[in-house]
Amino acid sequence: MIAKEISNSLPDKVVVAKVKYSKRVATLDLGLVDALEEKSAAGEDWIQYDCWRPLEGDCEMQLLTFDDPEGCEVFWHSSAHILGEALEREFGVHLCHGPPTE
Repeated sequence: MIAKEISNSLPDKVVVAKVKYSKRVATLDLGLVDALEEKSAAGEDWIQYDCWRPLEGDCEMQLLTFDDPEGCEVFWHSSAHILGEALEREFGVHLCHGPPTE
């Protein structure tokens, strides 16, 4: 909804949102590791959010598209998971974990 307020075409282009909370009033991560605390401890306050995830308080937000290097990286990472799942289902293989390669 926020992207649509900026431009009618933007929602179709956004890959990932980055959020930096000034005041967090709720969390969807109850019982899980608090990503905000982990990032803050590392000196990194920006958290990547799926575009459909509700906001949890007052925040700054960046909407990244495929044209942004970080948006491109997120798209490729997500695509690799989809491709890996398809290969595992189709061929019955078990893929290993590893860093992305060129």
